[in-house]
Order: sequence, then C-alpha cells, then structure tokens
Amino acid sequence: MPRNLTAEELRKNSLTTIKAACAEDAEFAWIEAAEGEQKLKKFSITAYTGVPMRVGFGYPIVVDLAGMKIAGESTPILKDHDPAKIVGHTDTVDKSVKRLKLTGIVSGVGEAAQEVVALGANGFPWQASIGASIELMEFVDKGESVTVNGRAISGPVYVARESTLRETSFVPIGADAGTSGRIAAQLHERKVAIMDPELKAHIESLNFDPAALSEAQVSGLKAAFEKSKQKPVEKTQTIDEIIAANAAEHDRITAFDEIMRTATVGRARHETDELLKTYRAAIEGKWDVMKFSLAMKQDSRFNVAIHTNGNKDQFPKAEVLEAAICKQGRLNDLEKKFSPQILEAADKHIRKEGVGLTQLYIVCAEANGYRGRMSRITEEVQRYAFAHDPRMMVQASGFSTISIATILSNIANKFLMDGWNAVDMTPMRIAAITSVNDFKEITTVSLTGDLQFEKVGPAGEIKHGSLGQTTYGNRADSYAKMLAITFQDYRNDDLGALTRTPRRLGRGGALKLNDIFWTEFLNPTTANFFHSSNANVNTGVADMTIGGLTATEVIFMNQTDPDGKPLSLEPKILLVPPALKALALALTDPQGRLITGASATLPDVNVFRGRFRVESSPYLANALYTGYDAAAWYMQADPADLPVIEIVALDGRVEPVIETADADFNTLGTQLRGHNHVGVRVQEPRAAVRADGGSS
Repeated sequence: MPRNLTAEELRKNSLTTIKAACAEDAEFAWIEAAEGEQKLKKFSITAYTGVPMRVGFGYPIVVDLAGMKIAGESTPILKDHDPAKIVGHTDTVDKSVKRLKLTGIVSGVGEAAQEVVALGANGFPWQASIGASIELMEFVDKGESVTVNGRAISGPVYVARESTLRETSFVPIGADAGTSGRIAAQLHERKVAIMDPELKAHIESLNFDPAALSEAQVSGLKAAFEKSKQKPVEKTQTIDEIIAANAAEHDRITAFDEIMRTATVGRARHETDELLKTYRAAIEGKWDVMKFSLAMKQDSRFNVAIHTNGNKDQFPKAEVLEAAICKQGRLNDLEKKFSPQILEAADKHIRKEGVGLTQLYIVCAEANGYRGRMSRITEEVQRYAFAHDPRMMVQASGFSTISIATILSNIANKFLMDGWNAVDMTPMRIAAITSVNDFKEITTVSLTGDLQFEKVGPAGEIKHGSLGQTTYGNRADSYAKMLAITFQDYRNDDLGALTRTPRRLGRGGALKLNDIFWTEFLNPTTANFFHSSNANVNTGVADMTIGGLTATEVIFMNQTDPDGKPLSLEPKILLVPPALKALALALTDPQGRLITGASATLPDVNVFRGRFRVESSPYLANALYTGYDAAAWYMQADPADLPVIEIVALDGRVEPVIETADADFNTLGTQLRGHNHVGVRVQEPRAAVRADGGSS
C-alpha cells in the first residue's frame, strides 16, 4: 500500500521543495498588452496539468492539486526560479481537479521581465514551471496504483499530497521534453483567415499554427515573406557603414567572450571543450547575442541525448552515472537493471570521461548550484551535493537536478542485493514468509482445524467450520550495521568504496538471517518440536536410500489432524546437509535412471524420480549451532501448504535496504546504513519429519 514519507525521509531525500515543469498537455503561456494607460502587459499561464513529472528524484513525482494550498492570490512570477529575476505577479489563481491556471501582470522592471516579453514577442516557446514546498509526501511502490488529479497513476511514483504554491516561473526548457508554450503580443486580438496558400505554407514551415495567429501577426509575417521574395539590391557600403559594422562585430564578439567566461566557471575540461565548439559555431554563423546566450544556458552537461530509430529521447545523467558506476563495479545481471539505451550511454561516458567518486560528487554539487573550481571533494562540495544549504532549492527549470542521496542509495542497494544473493538463501525457499506492519507479537492459528465439507441440509443451511485450537507466535526484530565512505576514499577517488561497502552490508544481512533461522530450526529444545510426541521423527530406517525415503514418507503420510483423520498432504522438499546432497539429487533425478538391486520387493526403477525438490545448507552440519547433525535430514511439505517454519518481515521485505547520508557536521565522509526487520519461529510440527540418518 502507498505510504507517507516521514519528515526525516523528506529531509534525507531532498524532497522538501520541488520546482516542477508543467506537463506535456499544458496550454500556452500568453502575454498581452494591458488596457488603459498603465501599459503593463498581462499574462495567462496553465502552470501544471496534474500528470507525473521527472524532476531528479529517481522516480516520477505528481503534485496532488487537491492538497495544494495557494500562498496568496498574488504570487510571484519569476524567471528560472531565481528570486532575483522578477517577471511579475498573479491577480487570479484558478485551481481545478486536473489543472492549475494563473493570470496576472508583468510588473517586473528588470532584465528578466524584459527578456521574457521580448523573446515572447519574437515567438520564443517559453514553458511554465511551478515552485512549491512539500509538507506531506507519499511513495507508491512498483505494482501499486493510486488516483491523483482524476488520473490513475501506476507506481513507482512520489505523490506530493500536501504542498503550498510559492511561485511560478517562465523557463526556456522544462524537465518534461513534451512541454510547450508560447508568448503572444495580444491574447484576445482578432484572428484573420489566410487565403494565400503560399503564405500559409510558409507560416506552417516556421512551426506556427495559422489559425491561432492574430491579424497583426499575420501582417508582420506576410511583410517578411514578401520581402524575402524580393531580389536584393546591390549596395556599396560607405566608410562610415564599414566602421559601424566592424564596431558592431567587435561588440558582438566581446559579449560572446563575457558569456563564455561565465558559462565555463567550474566546468571540467571536457565540458569546456564542448562549449568552445558552440562558441566557434556561433562566431562563424553570425549568431546574435541572445541566441548564443540561450545556447550556453541550454547545454547538456546534466543530460545525455540518445538517438534510437530516429527518435530523440533524453535520459537524466543521474541514471547514466549509476549505470556507469555499476558497470565498472561489475554488478551482476546489469542488463536486467538498466535499459539498453542507458547502458549504451554509460559505455560512451566511461570511454570519454571515466567515472569516480570525485566526479560523481562534483557533478551533483554543480546540479545543486555549486560554482566553485574545486577538482576534489571538500566540505563545501559535499554540502552542495547533499543540498543541505537552505538556499539550494531543487529546480526543474531547463534540466533535471541530480540528487547525490538518490544516486548513492540506488547504487548501494543494487550492490547490496549482489552481496545478499551471494550467500546461501535456503531459508527463503523452505519457510513461509509473512508480512507484518509493526513489531508486536503476532498469533497464527493452526490450519489443521475442522474444515472438512459437510452435506448441506434440506433448508440449505451451511454449517460453520472451526480453526484449530493450536496457535503459533512470531515477531519481527530490527537488525542493522553501519559503514562509511571515508575521507581517505574521497582523496584516493576510490570508486570501489561505493561498490564493496554495500556488497558487504548485503552479505552481512544475509548471514544474520541464516544465523537466526538455523538457530531456531536446529534447536532441539524449541518446544520439543521434532519429537516422538509429535510423530515427526524417524529413528528406524532413516538413511538416504530408497528404503530410508520410503520409511520417512510413511511417517509423513500417516500424520493426522486433531480429529484423527489423515492430514492428506504430500511432502515436497528434501532438506539435507552437504554430505547427502549428491545422493539426494541422484535418488530424485527427474530423468529417473534405473537403480539395480534396490530391494527384493521393489522393481529395479527409481520410484522417487522427480518427487522432491532438494534443498541443502551447510548450517545443518555446522558444529557452532546446537542440534547440528551431518547425517540427519528432513522431509517437509511445501511452506505454502503447511509451514514448518515462518519468517516474518516488516512490510513483507526480508531483504535489507541501504540508506545514505553525509557524516556528522564538519566530518568529511558518507555513511551507509543497512537494515532489515525480520523474525523467525517454528510453526506446524506436522509439516515435516526429521530422519536421523541412521546415526542413532
């Protein structure tokens, strides 16, 4: 079921504030001239359409409009979520089930407001982006669904159930590549039909909708079109014109140089090289200053473009970095955890740039606003990477942000499962696994009660059955271990610290599960579980032979319910110590080769072929565990039918998880905490028979 994130989880996941671009079906953002002498322009924006967005949290996020509060009727309108770049303010806010609409006045007097209006008049496709603080976040896991904003949303997804709208921004490129928006000179200006097919085709070639243009816009486009068809008249430049042109070119290059200096601050060498290519192309292509400035803002250092079958899909660099690190750490089953496109991009990234702890932290710090020139991890870099400075606001204007906490947790949990799966997991295959919601003792009633059907009476009455009187208990406890990526790991740029440490935590969690499981299973004093009083032991012909299997199966099949009637359960599992594993596999070989001389009373054929699933664990014969026996073995029912032993797990997750956080204040390092919450208890004695192997 969906669960709410706690305040601590919100802080750790850097989800206390979100700035989210409007969705792909958002309407246009308009600006028009106001009536009267005020001469201020108005705008109308569909700021959000209620669909999930990818804004750098690892999973998509959807803002629940029903739970969104509006800070006030007059809310700020900014550019790029920058409080210093004021565009205007709202005068009305219209929030419906599926859509958030705003109207207001361009009251800003600075460069930001002028740029938004000027570029809009030129047809630049502005997009809208909301800035909201989050008070209550819910996580919907994979395989679950939730209804938000009138839509059915499938997990995994974050749902911002309670939020407050703080501001809305004009942005050049939103986090959602499908977002679109325009600015027009007038919102309600009279439209005009275009009769000239040649002019209409020309306007459509410029990606304008002829039916949506005003009369003034059509007139301007027509004039430009007619002028473009005229043959240019040769004109000889005067000396003054040549001097003016040279001065203008000098000013253009000077402006380019200043923009270039700003854009390259804090950049790595390979990023600077890419910007230089754009710079040279702009000089040779005679770009104007505005076009070059936008190109510098829209560079792709936080995104990797991948072309597949002619379509351009953008993947956040965070996922590419994760794949690159997992590939270099030799994570098993890599192709099952990342798409082919992401792995292809990761290969290119490794070949071109490599990857290390230093690069990972600096890229994440830069995504959160760091603009220093450090080439190693410092306290400042770490603070920015984890976004602990309250001035660092998670933004989705232009590019997806990168969360170091999310990346570290995603990578760590993948390598944790590698370590977990490397340990013997027999307990997971022979036990029932039950989900619990808390750490209280639970009680399970035996499944061997009076459940046999009875004949329905003449009046159609149906008799009630009754569960058994025997009950079994269990309770989950917490188990954890903490390790750290240290200052020395940072200085050595040791990427292995990020892959080895989680593997060790995963292995540690698996070893602890085995320890508590086999301590419970083998302990002969556990309520005299395997005991003659329970008719679940074989001390006669009990070796791993056809005779031993036959005798043990007879004991199993003779088990009865509390009323003395046959239990009627087929045994499914043979649990054996390592010394008997090969023999058990041979005796139950599904191919069923002939066995000669089996018995004077049995035919020469393997009667047990394919009858059992063989499980084996070294813990059965380990002298450190009370009740161990290298010769004893067990025949048991499928745990789904009748469990001989049960594992309870908080929220149904037996496997551990890793959480990451930076170390204590003024300590350079990253802590990794692995934990799980499980309990183990024997359950139904009738579900298994212990054969002593003929050792007694």
